[in-house]
Amino acid sequence: MIVVMSHQQEEIVDILQPPFFTKTGTHKPQSQAWKDGDWIGTFNLWIVQDSPRPAIVYQMRSPDSSWAPNKLDVTAGGHYQAGKERTDGLREVVEELGKHYKPEQLTFVGRKLHVAPDVLGNERRNIIDISLIIDNAPLESYILQPEEVYAICICPIDELVKVHSDPTYSFETAAQRSDGTTWDISVTNDLFPENWDAYHFKMALLAQRFLQGEQHLIY
Repeated sequence: MIVVMSHQQEEIVDILQPPFFTKTGTHKPQSQAWKDGDWIGTFNLWIVQDSPRPAIVYQMRSPDSSWAPNKLDVTAGGHYQAGKERTDGLREVVEELGKHYKPEQLTFVGRKLHVAPDVLGNERRNIIDISLIIDNAPLESYILQPEEVYAICICPIDELVKVHSDPTYSFETAAQRSDGTTWDISVTNDLFPENWDAYHFKMALLAQRFLQGEQHLIY
């Protein structure tokens, strides 16, 4: 995810207007938009696998992240620079994961409202475009940018459904850091960021239906 350093170094974003979250024509530095409680556009790309078993590739957020440190989150995501559209989010995928995808390879499943505080007390308000893509490549194929991604792991969907359904359930999986080193982590219900709409549980179920070939999916 984007690490904000200063207004000179950070990117400028479009401010969106409810109820349809269209662009207002106003632009601000990202951190200022957070402080002002503005709505901004972001994207989430969920990389899923159908072999050797249905699974989701998760990103582990850095311990130093200003939002949801040490949590498992969407494979790749970020905000849109001012003037950019949904397909422009793929630049973040290249930066974060070293993965090059074409817009036509993505399956768009809808938008969601996301409101959550960061560690600085800012209430971040995002309108998220959600897309899915199948990529069965192993973790070794990912080139992680250390400043952006702490680690990644593969979580079987059937195990994710159990974790989200039962707070006492857990499972083990291997995680890989940007330097290629790996370690085993215990995946529990509280390892995911809190979302008002059970986002991660819903995405596990949606990914399951997507991999089963269901058409016309909407988040």
